[in-house]
Amino acid sequence: MLPLTTLSLYVSLLSPAAAGVLASPNLPIKLPISPAQGHRSSPSLTSRSSNGNGFVRASVHAAHGAPPKLRRRQEDEGLKNQNLGTTYTIDIDIGTPPQTVTLILDTGSPDLWVNPQCETSGQEKYCNSFRQFDYTKSKTIQDTGAADILKYGKGNVTIEYVTDDVIIGSAKIKSQILGIGFESIDIPLGILGLSPSVSPDGQSPYPYLLDSMASQGIISSRAFSLDLRSIDNPSGAIIFGGVDLGKFSGSLAKLPMLDPSQTPSGVDRYWIVLSGVGMTYPDGEEVESEEIGVPVFLDSGGTLSRLPETIFQAIGDSFPGSQYDTESGFYIVDCAVAEQAGSVDFIFGSSTSAKKIRVPYGDFIWEVQTGVCVVGVLPTDDEPVFGDSFLRAAYVVFDQDNRNLHLAQAANCGEQIVEIGSGQDAVLSSTGKCKDGSAGSTKTAGGGGLDVTATRAPTRTAGGSGPAVTNSDFGPGPAGTRVSTGGIGLPTGTGGGGGSGDGNGNDDDDSAASGLDVGVTAAAVLAGLNMLAVWLL
Repeated sequence: MLPLTTLSLYVSLLSPAAAGVLASPNLPIKLPISPAQGHRSSPSLTSRSSNGNGFVRASVHAAHGAPPKLRRRQEDEGLKNQNLGTTYTIDIDIGTPPQTVTLILDTGSPDLWVNPQCETSGQEKYCNSFRQFDYTKSKTIQDTGAADILKYGKGNVTIEYVTDDVIIGSAKIKSQILGIGFESIDIPLGILGLSPSVSPDGQSPYPYLLDSMASQGIISSRAFSLDLRSIDNPSGAIIFGGVDLGKFSGSLAKLPMLDPSQTPSGVDRYWIVLSGVGMTYPDGEEVESEEIGVPVFLDSGGTLSRLPETIFQAIGDSFPGSQYDTESGFYIVDCAVAEQAGSVDFIFGSSTSAKKIRVPYGDFIWEVQTGVCVVGVLPTDDEPVFGDSFLRAAYVVFDQDNRNLHLAQAANCGEQIVEIGSGQDAVLSSTGKCKDGSAGSTKTAGGGGLDVTATRAPTRTAGGSGPAVTNSDFGPGPAGTRVSTGGIGLPTGTGGGGGSGDGNGNDDDDSAASGLDVGVTAAAVLAGLNMLAVWLL
């Protein structure tokens, strides 16, 4: 990864005096979020937003996303996906007059950008079903003269940085820095990133959205809570500056974020320690592993979870009737298992104060085509990550200021939002209003009943009879390499820009040189379009 070198040249152009909000200061901002679906029409700001008692709510409609590309042996098929909501989205408004755009909500990357190039997105029809931001119609947009190439776990984008007003709920963030995409590969939607800086020095190269919301007095500290809910539940929400006590059971467990030096990649993300894994079977029997200490980060922009090989094997082999498919690398299960009462259990904290998050079979199993289901985890020993297959079962408070995550079991028993304050105890030690639904196990095996440390051969294999999944994880995954370049200018016309991308994704995570090549190509193409649009001068 290369450090940013150009962004500091324009951060000074932002005027603190320009900061302002439409909402009352320091109130939580709640935005329901949903699995993605293409749509051209968007609800008006008034229909999406309303003031409540101590918070601002902005509603969006629940929908499902496009299916991933799947390949069954040599035959390409357009296949139905039951869990189509593998990317969670949020609607925000940008510019003057406001234009509504739908973005992937991503805790694995820090940047806000819009306008992917649909022709090379890998999901052209799906991408084109969403509105793009027409920057030529905004009266408040300003070009910064800086550009970047942002690379993700899957795909990359070349952006030109601008400043413009952003509206979330009924709060306006003035002069927010965001990117306009001009060349992108394998990403069908823009992204609203909420992670810490992924720069090698750990410093934010400019004020990210969460930084601006705090500095402009919209929220009291850089903290938000996330409740994705299950696939078919439309009530998922993100609350900036608040916690909803009606959306979890038990207490919020405070877990310190790991220092980058303690993580496999050395990159600052929402890393915490996974201290145990268990299974609760449909008959109520529970098994747990011995205590472990595996760093894992939380990424709402990733469809699946990716865990060390031995944990992947232990989970997959424990599902009733599972078979390891040698072609796709997934564990295949009968889709009827998703209707059973079992769960995959993840344990955090010490043995004396452990927090167990139970992920129901139905949220952890992914129907990749009609009648074919897989367990929603893949192996990795590089950067273990909990994606949406875990986050659907957890209520999580992300506290950047104090470098803590707070976890509880997700539930739904109404709404009671409390503000997140500032200082060391900004997130109070709260207990959810919902009843604990985990009671009822009939047999419990002590720690060590599930071995997650030994490599094992699969008990049953499918022998390549299942689907080989390509680009199934259509969430972008965590941010990786970024390369700053000089300003390339905004071309005239609306959104997206030209560019030729090869559609191959360029997914080598460590290839900084490759990222630079992409950026040089994009800069050359865009420079040929127009160095600076006349309407911005």
